[in-house]
Amino acid sequence: MKPDVVTIGEVMGTLRFSGQFGVGTTVTPSLAGAEGNVAIGLARLEHAVAWVGSVGNDTFGQGIIKTLRGEGVDVSHVVKRPEPTGLLVSRVIGPETKSVDYHRSGSAGRIISQEQISGAIAKGPRILHVTGITPALGKAAAESIRFAVDAAREAGITVAFDVNFRGRLWGRDEAAPVLTELASLADIVIGGTGELAIVTGQHDPLEAMSAVLASGAREIVWKESDLARVLSAEGMVECPNRLVRAVDPIGAGDAFVSGYLSGVLDGLGAMERLTRAHLLGRIIVGSEGDWEGLPTRDQLAVLEAQDGVPVNGSVVR
Repeated sequence: MKPDVVTIGEVMGTLRFSGQFGVGTTVTPSLAGAEGNVAIGLARLEHAVAWVGSVGNDTFGQGIIKTLRGEGVDVSHVVKRPEPTGLLVSRVIGPETKSVDYHRSGSAGRIISQEQISGAIAKGPRILHVTGITPALGKAAAESIRFAVDAAREAGITVAFDVNFRGRLWGRDEAAPVLTELASLADIVIGGTGELAIVTGQHDPLEAMSAVLASGAREIVWKESDLARVLSAEGMVECPNRLVRAVDPIGAGDAFVSGYLSGVLDGLGAMERLTRAHLLGRIIVGSEGDWEGLPTRDQLAVLEAQDGVPVNGSVVR
C-alpha cells in the first residue's frame, strides 16, 4: 500500500514508573521516540504511515514492532540488528514533572541503511517526516537523514522537518549547521522559538520564521504552548491555544505535529491545521503517556465538533 507519510528515526523501548525505584516498584513498558509517536498519531487518524528504522533483536525491539504494527503502522522497512534497542527510563515525580534517562549509546536505532530508505521512498509517499533528533545520534544517522531528504526532494515528495533540538544529545553549536541545512531543504519546517533561533540565529520568532521562509521552505510552523503560527507566501496565520491542566506534557509536541500533518493530508487550511494540531497536543498533555491518549478519527470528529472547530474544512457549531 502506498503510504501517505514515511517517517524515519529511532524508536526506543521505555520503562515508566512513579516515585522512587526499588524492589516491588510497578514499571510500565511502552515505546518512545518522536517518529513513533507521530506515526501512531497519524495512523489512528486513518492515514497510511510507514516507519523506517532499526531495532535490536531483543525483547524491546520485538515489542516496538508488534506495537506499531498493531497501531496500523507499516513496519516492512524496519530491520532487526545485533545492537540493542535504545531504552528510555521515565520516572514520574509529580504533575508536569518527569525525570528521563536515556540508554541509547551504541543502539540499533542509530543505523538506518540507504536500502531501507530507498525502499520506502520508492512507494511514493506524499510526505517524508524527519526530525532533528536522528542526526544528533551520530554521523551515520545524520547521513541517513540527509540521504532521505535528498531522495524525497528528487522524487517530488513534500519534506516535513521538525527541528526538535535535544540538548542532551548535542550542543547548539554542533547542531546549528546540521539543522540549518535540513531546514533549508524542507518544505515544511516546524519548531519553537529556541529551535528556530538555532536554525536562523534570530531570537525574535517572527524574524526567525521570515528567515526560514527566505531560505526556501514553503511554510514555517512556529509553536508554543499558548499560540501557534504558520508563515507562507500567502502570509501569516495565528491560532491561539486553550491551555489545560497538564497530567503528562511529554509527547505534546509530537501530537501537535501529527495533527498538523493530518490537516495537510486532509487538505485543510492553515487555521484548521493549527486548530487540529492544538487539539491533539491538549489531549496528550491531559493524559498519561507519550502517545497512548491519541484519538482515533471518529474520536477526533467528536472532539472537533464539541470544540466548535473546523471539521474537514467546515465550521461546526
